[in-house]
Amino acid sequence: MNPNPPLTPATTPASGDPWSWHRRTLNALRTRLVREATAHRKEADELLGEARDDHDGRTADDNEIETLLAEAEGELRLLEEVDAALVRLEIGRYGVCEETGKPIPAERLRALPWARLTREAAARRERSPG
Repeated sequence: MNPNPPLTPATTPASGDPWSWHRRTLNALRTRLVREATAHRKEADELLGEARDDHDGRTADDNEIETLLAEAEGELRLLEEVDAALVRLEIGRYGVCEETGKPIPAERLRALPWARLTREAAARRERSPG
């Protein structure tokens, strides 16, 4: 007997993968995040090259470059979460709270398909120091 059987959502489609919506959504989000992070880094690199040639507009370019790089960094952090969720789907641990082992409610997974924790566990983690 498998000690960690894969969980299925509360409502299972009549056929196919019970997590198909989540898998499609995560893969589409992954594609978008890679595209956007790449575009933001490319645009920042282009502005950096232009700023080297034009010292007068450097301050405005520096701010825009920092913003673009921060956006790319945020996209890459979310990409890590999405990739981790896809791994959990593959190993049968998707939809299971990493802290409590309880099922993550379907509503939460619809809102945050990459969720690792139930809402309660996430709130506890946010309140705890360090």
